Amino acid sequence: MYKHLLGFLFTFAAMFAVIPSHPNAESGFTNNEEVYKFLQGAFQAQVSLSEEERSLEEVNGLLAPYFLETPKKQFLDENLVSENGKYFIYGSDAAHFYIPFFTYSDDTKVVSDKDKIYVFEYFPENHEGPVGYESHYEGVLLEKDKGQMKVAQFLGDKIPENILEKAEKSKQQAEQTTFKAADEPVWINKPAYQISFLLDPFDAFLRSGSMLLTDNRQGVLGLFEHKELDNQLASN
Repeated sequence: MYKHLLGFLFTFAAMFAVIPSHPNAESGFTNNEEVYKFLQGAFQAQVSLSEEERSLEEVNGLLAPYFLETPKKQFLDENLVSENGKYFIYGSDAAHFYIPFFTYSDDTKVVSDKDKIYVFEYFPENHEGPVGYESHYEGVLLEKDKGQMKVAQFLGDKIPENILEKAEKSKQQAEQTTFKAADEPVWINKPAYQISFLLDPFDAFLRSGSMLLTDNRQGVLGLFEHKELDNQLASN
């Protein structure tokens, strides 16, 4: 029983080991997806300024939930134009001070550092299309303002070295965890193992943990093909 209990605890420990780390809870974001959603909203607010003319008050109202004053001013000074008392932005393939075209995938890194969040991505060189570019990083820095995270700085390719190192270390740890998880034991696909879950799920789960404690897969398989299982099948 002690061996099974130990295996049970080991199984749960392995399950929690593969759960990815999250942004700092104090930031207001609980996972990367929430960070992505926020940045997509910020980008959409910028793009919407090219859809129709607005008053300056409306322009500031659209951007205020997403940007601190400095990056907001940089964006507007660079892109905003006025005509007949109304304001709008011309669309462009090479406009400055926009949220980068993140892929919002594993390539988009989210790194928490105290009360700040760095979001960045490495873009390989591309010389196709209207705008070509060399390989480079692009990123933004998020900081809290009156209890709410906002874009505090357009980083461009100036990502701090310690943040790059932290992201690389996190990537290596994730790859190691994925490699271990992908090494699925042979006994998982055995009929005897699967039937045991139908007959007694709790006992089978305990045994699964016990199996993870041994490197002898043939011995593990024998545990589930024991005569005890045959007796259970016969009684049902």
